Amino acid sequence: MIARWNDDGSPRISGVMTTMNTSFEWIEVCTMANGGLLRLPVHTVEGAHEGPSLGVVAAIHGDEIVGIEIGRRIAETVDRTSMRGRIRFLPVANPPAFEAQARHTPLQIEQGNLNKVFPGTRAGDPAHLIARSIVNHYFPQITHLICLHGGGTNPIADFAICLREDDVALARALGHTVIHKGKMTGIADTMEACAVEHGIPAVVAEAGGGFVLEDHYVRVGARGILNVMKYLGMLDGSQELPPKQYVLDQIVTIRPTHGGLLYSELPLDSMGKTIGKGTLVGRVVSPYTFETLEELRSPFEGIIILLRPPITRIIPGEHVVMMANIAGARIYDNSR
Repeated sequence: MIARWNDDGSPRISGVMTTMNTSFEWIEVCTMANGGLLRLPVHTVEGAHEGPSLGVVAAIHGDEIVGIEIGRRIAETVDRTSMRGRIRFLPVANPPAFEAQARHTPLQIEQGNLNKVFPGTRAGDPAHLIARSIVNHYFPQITHLICLHGGGTNPIADFAICLREDDVALARALGHTVIHKGKMTGIADTMEACAVEHGIPAVVAEAGGGFVLEDHYVRVGARGILNVMKYLGMLDGSQELPPKQYVLDQIVTIRPTHGGLLYSELPLDSMGKTIGKGTLVGRVVSPYTFETLEELRSPFEGIIILLRPPITRIIPGEHVVMMANIAGARIYDNSR
């Protein structure tokens, strides 16, 4: 029998394809009850010169699929002959959730969020084992990390996150109008926070979702990765940034107290635009009686960074809109 794990119980990394400039390998996590292997794919794009090792991770939530295509396009189109360093792309960090097209890991004992269990534990369920494998076998391969997220099944998102002042410039390079700096609720056990604790500068790109405007957000995400590579000196050239960027520490999520059908009052082109305090952002309507159960309004003047398509099912407490409070924001003028 071929051993698939090391003597200490850690997963074995098995390479399956190598070329002059790219390689592909599996990080084997565990054997599942159905007899199949739970494993993580890693694509490495090698540049012609030495430089940083940029990690790009997608689909840590299984319904956030835009990041997979963002990474694939970069891997297939980046000019390796002039590139310094390497890209290590993990396109599906949560294979069970991707298969189920779900945010949470179906095989996790408590159906929880993989991005809340880092650094994982050897004695844990599959989500903990995935997190542990990423920390033990993927983190040592990289010097910097981009976590590609999105709105998932319904919401559409467009903003960036960093946890430290030292990483603001890295987050700005992602090219989003809004950069949230500072710890968000429950972020301590995320992959990006764990990376920072391991000395790896890490930023998050929230791009796309809702299964609409995918091509637009693939372009946004690919541009952001190329910007980061330019910032890190992996590629030559100037970054492509929006005219203004806002770095701030207050983001508010508007959530309903009733469920039903959400009728959004914000067109899709509202993303990145400023709305005033008290603006109607959505109505929750009963699909049974057709009565309006709730009207939702903006709590302050702010920038829209997450919204929903025109009509979606919603349950109490789900995201309707996320807004960035521009009061006190640090503004960067990139047009000068």
